[in-house]
Amino acid sequence: MYCTKDRLLSHTEAAYVLGYKTYRSINNLIEKKIIKTYQTHPKGRKQIRLSQIMKLAKPIKIP
Repeated sequence: MYCTKDRLLSHTEAAYVLGYKTYRSINNLIEKKIIKTYQTHPKGRKQIRLSQIMKLAKPIKIP
């Protein structure tokens, strides 16, 4: 798997990166227009750029 900032993620993958249990939290961020989605195929699902998710991610300190 490659890792670039322009990589597109599914809602489930984005939720995993942010530490959410389900994709519903991602849907809430989309509804609040905090995250923008992209549709790569006419019938495909909307996806999210990794760079947007990384801007929201907060590092945690490990003791």
